[in-house]
Amino acid sequence: MNRIDAILRDPVFLRIKAAVIGATGLAYYADKDAALAERINRRLSDKPTLGLAAYLAQLAAEGPTGPEYQALINELTVGETFFFRYAEQFEALCAVAIPECLRRNRESRLLRIWSAGCSIGPEAYTLEILLKRHFADQLRDWQVSIVGTDLNASFIETARRGVYGNWAVRGLDPAVLAECFDRQGDLWAVKPRFREWTSFSVFNLVEGPLPNYPRGLGALDVVLCRNVMIYFDEPTRTRLLDNLHEVLVPNGWLVVGHAETGQQVNSLFTPVPVPGATIYRKPRPGCAPAAALAAAATPVFIPPPSVEPLPAAEPKSTEPKPPAKRSTATASSTRLRATTVKPAALPTPQPPMPSPASLGVPASDGDRAAALDACIALAERNRLDPVVHFRLGLLEEELGVGDPIAAFKRALYLDSDFALADYHLALAYWRRGKLAPAQRHFRNARATVAAHDATELVAEGGGLTVAELRSMIDLWFSGEEP
Repeated sequence: MNRIDAILRDPVFLRIKAAVIGATGLAYYADKDAALAERINRRLSDKPTLGLAAYLAQLAAEGPTGPEYQALINELTVGETFFFRYAEQFEALCAVAIPECLRRNRESRLLRIWSAGCSIGPEAYTLEILLKRHFADQLRDWQVSIVGTDLNASFIETARRGVYGNWAVRGLDPAVLAECFDRQGDLWAVKPRFREWTSFSVFNLVEGPLPNYPRGLGALDVVLCRNVMIYFDEPTRTRLLDNLHEVLVPNGWLVVGHAETGQQVNSLFTPVPVPGATIYRKPRPGCAPAAALAAAATPVFIPPPSVEPLPAAEPKSTEPKPPAKRSTATASSTRLRATTVKPAALPTPQPPMPSPASLGVPASDGDRAAALDACIALAERNRLDPVVHFRLGLLEEELGVGDPIAAFKRALYLDSDFALADYHLALAYWRRGKLAPAQRHFRNARATVAAHDATELVAEGGGLTVAELRSMIDLWFSGEEP
């Protein structure tokens, strides 16, 4: 019998497994006994006389912050990462989230970002590189804090050194390498000027209290927690998402991994869809996530064939629409506020349409049917209200039923300047691979907002400003048009 088989057969193994998962949240190992035993064996390789009972006693005496516990954690966690990983998410931050933070914080001149589960640090340094390369003028004289944390102490030591091999910088443009890194033989060191705002510390997302203001983990504008929750069980994920929601300021932004979306994320945050990614925004108090952009139907964007470059000029298209504004529509028929509204003076949010999440129970097939029936009934009673049809389209798209395209078209028939209806109709076409009408409605949405002040609030946007919607729309034009 080899050593790993002996570990697996030892009854103490299950106690070590329970203790480690309980302390770290790494439920990834719940059904991977062989992998866990192999990693324990690595730690015991230089302790041939130490049995599992004695090893468990050592771990229990030290606790998760002890040296041996940390050494075992180092074996269990994954440090494989690189700069600008999932570039689409960083592009979304640059185009949508960071500009919104700069507008929101222009008086305090503070920007706080957390890279949770930062591994060996490239994610945190990528953020500082982006900020300084794209927002240097706007951030002059600002106080910027980027905090990277990880459970693995050895990863944090590597992050603090800021020196990486070729794997971590693979694929970077040579100009970025030259500007942001110093060559040290076969290694690359982040230049000091791209390390001024970034700090690192060991932090256990499972056990550490949040918010944690002494560590800078509170009142945050942006949190990145990518490819961390995939290792946790459902109760741990639920608790962590609640904590991440708590540490963000209203209108703050959350970025998670592509495999980490789900109903709870959508119940706490407003999904903001951009090409190749979805980022999440914490609604202001009183604004329900489902009443804003509500793109939960596509938590992951897997693009269809590349959208062809858009021609430089094309007049706003004409879907079948009434010859004039319908006076019988509701008072909210103008989808963009006619006057400039300061961010602090939010309009009273309109109640969201019923959704499975709003029922307070898991979304079974019966619950989904009941929510949809309620929306359809409301649309039947309010046939001339574009908002009702817009919200029905959002719910149909979320649930993957009905005809959301028809619902968005009805909203536009009743109000041809309903910018978010054009935007979501474009998304619905794009998701179905219908690129030409998608492009047409992205153009329509852009034309609608073009005449409005950047600080105006977009109705049905849950606090979304014209400037933010413009940024979201512009992402779909791939730099082909100004």
